[in-house]
Amino acid sequence: MHENEWGARRGSDRRPTLVVVAGTRPEAIKLAPVVRALDLRPELRSLVVNSGQHVGAVRATFAEFGLRCDLELPELPPLPNLAASCDHLRVELRAAVARFRPDIVLVQGDTLTTYAAACAARDEGVRVAHIEAGLRTNSVNHPFPEEWFRRRIAGIASIHFAPSAQAAHNLRDEGIAGSAIYMVGNTGIDSLCAQLKQLNGHRPPDAPRCGVLVTLHRRENYDRHADTVCRALLRIVELRPDHRVVFPVHPNPRVAARIRGRLAGRSGIELVAPMAYGDFIRAAAGAALIISDSGGIQEEAAHLGTPLLVPRCNTERPEALATGFVRLVRNDEDTIVNAALETLDAPRRDALPFDEHAPYGAGSAAHAIVAKCSALLSVGVPA
Repeated sequence: MHENEWGARRGSDRRPTLVVVAGTRPEAIKLAPVVRALDLRPELRSLVVNSGQHVGAVRATFAEFGLRCDLELPELPPLPNLAASCDHLRVELRAAVARFRPDIVLVQGDTLTTYAAACAARDEGVRVAHIEAGLRTNSVNHPFPEEWFRRRIAGIASIHFAPSAQAAHNLRDEGIAGSAIYMVGNTGIDSLCAQLKQLNGHRPPDAPRCGVLVTLHRRENYDRHADTVCRALLRIVELRPDHRVVFPVHPNPRVAARIRGRLAGRSGIELVAPMAYGDFIRAAAGAALIISDSGGIQEEAAHLGTPLLVPRCNTERPEALATGFVRLVRNDEDTIVNAALETLDAPRRDALPFDEHAPYGAGSAAHAIVAKCSALLSVGVPA
């Protein structure tokens, strides 16, 4: 339903209303199954809002899932710092929440949009449901700003959808009432499960063979840390020339300029534009190794059967480490190179199935989330 139609009908339609807010590509990937599940619930109204943080990426990602946003806010302008960007998004999102008067605002993860939307909903007295709640590292402020956002969103949300038992435990340890926490799994696994079914297997025979697939985008890996990863990649392709590196470069100019300046035109390394979700999953399934600081890929690696090195000092996803497919590596050139060579020389393991033992659920998180929201709204449970 689009904004003008919504405005015309909202006065007569008394169904409970949910607003889903997305601002980045990973959010869109993880919220797409939720939007689909909401569409199957005639007792609910739903509105999808593109916050404007990465407006084109959100639009394109939802389109890949056959979805589109009901309201697209203006693109986030260049601002001097994170606080100014947050204030801008908060004002824009508060206006949207005030206009549509939802019963629940659904936010996902740990991005600037997630925090700004949670604040905007609170400003308007609307309850917040946090999807992927309870992820924690061993440091209150690291990585910044993701860990900072996660912990503050927990203090705002009244409904907490935890992706794992550990995440639920973290929330209880912080004083969140157990009655407000629902362990549902991770909606990113819903998207991955559906995508792999389309590809008819975990490692499609025609998947692109890239050897080493690399992504880098987190603030902790800006500047000299990006340089370290680039130097490590140059050594890896020198020592393993049969393993071509494919590197989808994040659009952030601070990251992109650094990477292109050090790797563009180098033998064995292909810098490419950010991939569509389906293309990325095909490449990841066919890779011998992934090197990435992404959180979502940590959840996906075991189901792809592809080993992953994470150049970070900590992770909010210990369940991924426990699978044996994911390994934290210090952002140090020798450490990354040695870990990569060791992994490339090791035998390939079978991918983990999507079942009741899967660390982030079997691919039904979105339906559990929507069912719980529907139940809470239908009986008027305060949240």
